[in-house]
Amino acid sequence: MIRYAVLAESATECAAGLARLCEALGLEPTTVPLRLTDGRWIARAVTPAPDAHGALTAAAAAR
Repeated sequence: MIRYAVLAESATECAAGLARLCEALGLEPTTVPLRLTDGRWIARAVTPAPDAHGALTAAAAAR
């Protein structure tokens, strides 16, 4: 699993950046914007876990 983070100066900017990142890369958000101790905001996303059906289909296609 690959983790991505968005750092921003405001919660709104952070949420917008997270939405753009998830849409562009097909990621799943894992953390909504949270305020850090230094006043910035962070949000996180990860690559989606493959579902069992998709994994089986990919394995069958590889044969």
